[in-house]
Amino acid sequence: MTEESRRQLGEYVAGFHLPRYRELPDIGLRLEQLTRYTSRYVPTPLTGSMVSNYVKQHLIPGPVKKAYRQESIAYLMVLSYIKTAMSLEDIRLLMQVQRRSYDLETAYDYFCAELENLLRYVCGLSPAPSEIGTTRTEEKELLRTALFSITYKLYMDQYLKFYREEESRLAAAAENAQ
Repeated sequence: MTEESRRQLGEYVAGFHLPRYRELPDIGLRLEQLTRYTSRYVPTPLTGSMVSNYVKQHLIPGPVKKAYRQESIAYLMVLSYIKTAMSLEDIRLLMQVQRRSYDLETAYDYFCAELENLLRYVCGLSPAPSEIGTTRTEEKELLRTALFSITYKLYMDQYLKFYREEESRLAAAAENAQ
């Protein structure tokens, strides 16, 4: 990866922020609005059929009068990241473990803070991951382990994207030189 690519990745990670629970829209979002909103933050854009499937599988709460609330948005954001590294059945189990230990707002905000924390670490912007929160529990360690997998995958995907772009530029420059 070139220094310019490293700089761009560093800028992206340094500015990366997931909305905390209180920042999520507190008015109901229709399905199209929900997919547009969440797709601004998640690694893979969501479709209406994906959301409907998650509702049918009881992975996220369904809409109330065709409107998705903060609770659904939070679950969808978490699911969108964790599915890159875990099966849906394992995600369901992880969410059950988290629900037994923490209220949704606390668990979601921890997820956001820890994901941002680990991304900064994995991408080399901090020498070590920070300790998030004031307690150490098995549930937090379990989620941190899942998030390490996700952040390394996100880093690898971004690295390969930059690499492909550099290869394309080099190939185009070589072709133009002929």
